[in-house]
Formats: sequence, C-alpha cells, structure tokens
Amino acid sequence: MSYDVMFSLRDTAVVWEEMDRISCLPKVILHDILGRLSDKDAAKTIVLSKSWRETWFSFPILSVCSEAFFRVHDLTYSLWHSRFHIFLEYVTKRLVRLRDQGLAIKELKLDLNHILDHTQLAHHVDQWIPMAIESGVEVLELRLTDGDMGEWYSLPVCLTEAKSLTKLVLRGGIRLDPTFLNHSLKFYSMKTLSLTNILFGDKGVMEHFISHCPLIEHLTLKFCHVDNPLRIEDSPDSRTYPVKSLSLHGLQKLKGVYVQGIHEVYIGVPNLENLCYHAPNRDVPLKLKLDSCTNLRSLSLWFLRNPNKWLHELFCRAPFLESLMLHHCVKFDHERINFSCPQLKFFGLLYPCNLKEVNIDAPNLLSCEYMGLDKSAISFLRISNQLEVNAQIIMHRGNIYSLREFVQNIKPQKLLDSLTLFIRAPYPIRESSGVLQVSSPPPSIKHLQLRFHMPNEAHYFPLMNWLLSSCCPETISFNLQSNFNMKPFIVFFYEMLMDRKKCQCYLRSRSNECCWHGLKVVKITHSKRPYENVEDLKAMLGALPEESYVAEYIIFDLES
Repeated sequence: MSYDVMFSLRDTAVVWEEMDRISCLPKVILHDILGRLSDKDAAKTIVLSKSWRETWFSFPILSVCSEAFFRVHDLTYSLWHSRFHIFLEYVTKRLVRLRDQGLAIKELKLDLNHILDHTQLAHHVDQWIPMAIESGVEVLELRLTDGDMGEWYSLPVCLTEAKSLTKLVLRGGIRLDPTFLNHSLKFYSMKTLSLTNILFGDKGVMEHFISHCPLIEHLTLKFCHVDNPLRIEDSPDSRTYPVKSLSLHGLQKLKGVYVQGIHEVYIGVPNLENLCYHAPNRDVPLKLKLDSCTNLRSLSLWFLRNPNKWLHELFCRAPFLESLMLHHCVKFDHERINFSCPQLKFFGLLYPCNLKEVNIDAPNLLSCEYMGLDKSAISFLRISNQLEVNAQIIMHRGNIYSLREFVQNIKPQKLLDSLTLFIRAPYPIRESSGVLQVSSPPPSIKHLQLRFHMPNEAHYFPLMNWLLSSCCPETISFNLQSNFNMKPFIVFFYEMLMDRKKCQCYLRSRSNECCWHGLKVVKITHSKRPYENVEDLKAMLGALPEESYVAEYIIFDLES
C-alpha cells in the first residue's frame, strides 16, 4: 500500500472520528443543532448515520410544508394521490413515535396550503392535533388553503385543553365553531395568538378566544369573517361577513397588535407598544380609538382619511411614540400634513394621495422614508445632525423636470447630503423629448439607486441625461437581479463616463457645458471587490448567474 493511500485512509478515519464525536453528543445538544438549521436541512441529517436518524425521529419540532410534496407543474392525479399518502404517513409516523416514547412535542407546524381537498385531509388533522396536545405542544401552527366558503375545516374542540400552548397560529380555511363558547379555554400560557382568514361560527367566538389568554403579548387578526345567520342559500356572497368591531381591554401583558380588515377598533391597553392597523378601505372614516395606550412606541396606519386631526390628538396621548408609518392615506387638509412630535425617531410616508406639502417638526428624527410621486414638497422645521432621508420615486408621464424640483423642494437643503434617491421603473425618456435646458448645476445628493428593466438601448442615453440633470449623486448603485437585466445599461453608463468626448450631449446648462463632463468614476465595487476597467467590469457581469433573485448591487463612486 502506498504512503499516499495510507495517509488518505488515516485522514478519512480522523474525519469520521470527529463526526462520530458529534453523533455521540447528548440528545439535547443534537436537538439544539437541528433547531438551528432550516427545516429542509434538518431533515437531511437522517442520511448521516443511524444516530442522526434516531435523533431526527426524537426531535420535538415537527415542521412540514406541503409545497415540497405537491407543488409540481406536471403532477398527475395518480402521482398526487401517491404523494398524498406518503405525506400523511410521514406526519403520522413522526407524531405517533414521539407520543409512544413519551417525548414532548414542542412545536407542530403544518403548512397544508397546497392540499386543495380539505375533505380528505380533515380526518387526519383531527388525529394529529389531539396527539400534539397530549404531548404538551407549545407552538401550534396550522395553515390550510384559502378555499371556498363551503370548504372550511372545523378545528377540533380538544384545542380548549391545550394548557401548554404558548403560541397559536391559524391561517386560511379554518372555522372556529360556536361550540367553543361552551368551553372554558385553558390558554393559561398563551403569549402569541395569530388568526388570518378565519371563519367564526359566531361573532362571540373571537372575543372568547382573546379573553381566555391572560398572558397574551402579541395578537394578530387579519381578514376574519363571521357566519351570517341571515344568509341567502342561493347567494354565496351572503354566507359570511367581515368582523366589524374589536374591543381590547384589560390585557395587561399585551404589547403588540396587528389588525387588518376590521372597521371599528377600540384599544385600552396601558402596556401596548406596537400597533399596526389596516382599515378595510379608504372610503370610510377612521374608527380607531386608543384609550390609555400611553406606552405606545411604534404605530403603522393604512388607508386613513384626513389623518391630520387624529394624529395631533395621538401625539398628545402617546408621549413615547418613536416610529410612525402612514400608508396610502387620503383627504389631507388643504393637501397638506403638518405635525410636531419631539420624541419621534422614524417617520415613513408611503404613497400618499393628493398631498403637496409635508411639514415636520421632529428634532430627534433619525430617519425619514418617502414613497410616491415626485409632487410633494418636504420640509423639516428642526432636524437632527443624524437625520437620513430616503425617497423612492415613481415617475409619472408629466413634467420631466419634476424629479429635480422634488429634490430641490426638500428643506433645508443641507439634508441633501444624506438623501438616498431610489428610482423604480421610470417612464421612458425618449430622444424625441428634445434638449433639456437647465439653468444651474443639479443639486448634489448622497446616493442614487436604480432598479428597473430597460430593454431598449435607444432610451439609455436620454435616461442618464434626465437622471444627471435632476441630481448629482456621490454614488450610484445598479441592481444586478436577473429580472431587471441592467448589465448592458451598466456597461453603457461606464463607457459614456470614461469616454465623454463621444458624448453627443443635449443636456446643457446656461454655460453650454455638458453636465456629464465634470463627472469622474473614482471607484467601482461589487461584493467589496474593486474593478479597474471596462473589461474587468464586463467579465464580472458575464460571470453572474443567468437567474438571480438576490438583491446584489454594483456601486459607482463619482466625483465632480
């Protein structure tokens, strides 16, 4: 035997010995290792050794996603039927083994969204849930398909005995029958309750669930409905109606609430810190009352009508509010929003309608985020030296000078040194737009981020002229995700800046000098690696995968 082979066998033995040492660790440590892996990677450990296989079958966390079994485009009925039985056998075998060995089931997560037929599944879920409850389950998550109104799965009443539950997540196609009202729920340890697209057999079932969670800290209610006793049999739309109101009081531990699709919400919880509220739509007045919520730190509101007065009253009642997000708000007084909140640190204004002025007095503000059209003038009365402004602009078909006006209308102008401008899917600037006459150099900003699909090369040069007439960024980043396909545009941009003599510019200032001529590329980086010339740049871009969904960027540092 050669020395090379002997050393190879010796090295293999050493590696195997090291692996075997891991396999011999106590089960509690091996379970901790599995718990730190993704569900898919944790399941793969059964092929490592007999010890790992036994560890997997005693692992107290069972997380199964039906997508891995059934999301196949060419799945025939016979193949689906075969996989369905494999799926059922796998879940049942895991649960029975844990129960028979007297082992606890800490978490049971069943994502059954890709199993469309609830009638075949209901019997098995009715068996799985009691087994988990008998084994002291702490986390129970069940997701079914959001199907027709006649296909709701009725959750077994044995859930009322789940004393060990700390987290319950129910989503899609699940019905809570009025039978639950006849039982005292034993949710003594429940800290998180999340109900999404759930049907309540009676309007009192929802309050019954919440009121029996004395230690609840986080509550989510989204798109929940109630059985309509006055429904018309021939009219599917009349079978249910959305939950209309929610009242939360006396829950001393409640810290976070997420509500969506409920018209009237009344909250009197002194320790509430985070609230996210989606009104059903913008056509109804706001009916959100926050009494005694003096500890509120973060608030996110969607679809508010005329929020000015409501916000002013809120700032008086919530002295510790640090984060405020307003999404798709309408009916601003005089197309303006004014507010003063000295303690505010983060403010977001996303897609406001018919808003021309934003006036903010928040001296401790650290971050301001704006998304929408380039028609709003944003002013800060008092600012922190650490304030950063991020603006995501959706271009419209109108004035091609409006982006520059938007940047210049941010006051005070010294904030432009911290401004990041994000351009998404700009309206094409065609060469036929004519010469862009500008009276002065464009305002300087910190960063310009570009992410869009630009297949027509004829639009490259007009687009860059338009962008660089609107602002002069210290850095520009281009998104490298394959679905945006910005590689040709990136090369074009680099070559134009490096060989400006060939630039047939029609973007000129009063001095008749091209705004590009003063720009220099100082550095190009991607994944912290610099690139020196166009050939290196092309080689890097060519080496990128054809299909990439990772948000990577290539960054140009510029100097004027």
